[in-house]
This record gives sequence, structure tokens and C-alpha cells, in this order.
Amino acid sequence: MSDGRGRLFGTVAELYDRYRPDPPEELGAHLGEMAGRRVLDVGAGTGKLTRFLGARGARVVAVEPDDAMRAVLLSRSPGVEAMAATAEDLPFADAAFDLVTSSSAWHWFAHPAAELELGRVLRDGGRIVVAWNGLSRTEGWVRDLVRLREREDDPDRRPRGWHADLSAGPFEDPADFDLAWVWRRSVEEIVGLFATYSGALVRDEGERRELFEAVRAAAEARAIDGVVEVPMSLRGTTARRATR
Repeated sequence: MSDGRGRLFGTVAELYDRYRPDPPEELGAHLGEMAGRRVLDVGAGTGKLTRFLGARGARVVAVEPDDAMRAVLLSRSPGVEAMAATAEDLPFADAAFDLVTSSSAWHWFAHPAAELELGRVLRDGGRIVVAWNGLSRTEGWVRDLVRLREREDDPDRRPRGWHADLSAGPFEDPADFDLAWVWRRSVEEIVGLFATYSGALVRDEGERRELFEAVRAAAEARAIDGVVEVPMSLRGTTARRATR
């Protein structure tokens, strides 16, 4: 994982776990049967996806290089094996896992090193699932919110996509998926969500205050009985590890 902006999340690890979205239940259909499968969750953060996998019977190993994020993961996920490592340099044997996952972290990895290393630890015929779980741009007011969080002059800003290019790794049969879902949040929860974005973390205190006031005003304009229905999208790419 990159240094710099990507390492800022540890400064808000508790908020990240509180305000970032859990995976929607529909993700299970793209993961298949989990019971007993050995799964590597890379760039696991505070363990949102890790817990989703474990609740479905997977034997999960979580990899997260940030100490503060990993500490929250361990406190929320008793019994889960977690270690400090990166997608580009994993301390596992070849073909050690049935499934490799990554949620909202792919754009922080170094490519193509990550694809090659993840392919190395995945067994032949095993699958990789790369996903992003975030605000949908299907409605204008959400697109306006997304624009608020970005600073185009930030030199460490990473381009985001909704799908992963796996062509540099030993993968075949790639397929993209797109799941629309609705997240019901209070106004303050939406403001809290924006406090965890890297686009907010790179700002000074005054700039963050202005951002949060703008987000609060936009959310209040959409709230009904204190609840905002936020359109969300879980998108990503799956592929199969080719035979060695």
C-alpha cells in the first residue's frame, strides 16, 4: 500500500469502523459458498469485509499494514488472524488460499506487483474478488456530495475506478458486477462518513469544518423524519486464477 494519503486512515480508525458501510447482503451471491474456505482479505482496514466473510463460515486471514486500523479490526473480530503486510509482499506460501478479496483498497496498491503477488498465493482455480462499496452517482445530489470531498490540487490523490484491471496477473474469465442498494443514515452519520474520507483528512481544520457544514446542509435537505436514504453501489471485478 502507498505511503502518504493512504496512511491517513489510521488517524480516524475508530470513526472509519463506525461510519463506513458494511457490505450489503447481496455480495454473498458473488462470493459463493464460504463455509470452510480459506480466504485472504487484503487491505482489510478495520475488518468490514473480514467480518462479513467470517459470518458465512470462511476461515479468514486479514492483511492490513496500518497498525491503528488493524488494532480496531482485532478488537471487533475476535478469533480472526490478522497481520501487518501489504498486497505487494505477502508472507504466505504459493497457492495457500481458495479466495482473495479486497474492498475499497485496490487503488492504494502498487500495480502490477499486487496482481502478481495475489495470484501467487491463490490456488489454481481459486477466485479473486475486488470491490468498491460507496456512494452511487445515480442521483445529482449525491454527485454534488462526492465533488465536495475531492481536492483536485492534492498531489497524492489516487484515481478511483469501480472495476479492477487484472490483466497483468495470472487470472482468467474476468467479470464485472454492479449491485445497487440503499443505505439509511442519519444526517450526523453522513457527516461522520465524510470525516473518514482521505479528501477530508488532507484538509486543514477550517477546510474540514466548511466541508462538514456543506455535507450537513445537503443531508438535511434530503432527510425525512431524520433519515436519509442514500443510494449506494457495490461494484467490482471477479476472476479465476489460471492453472500454473
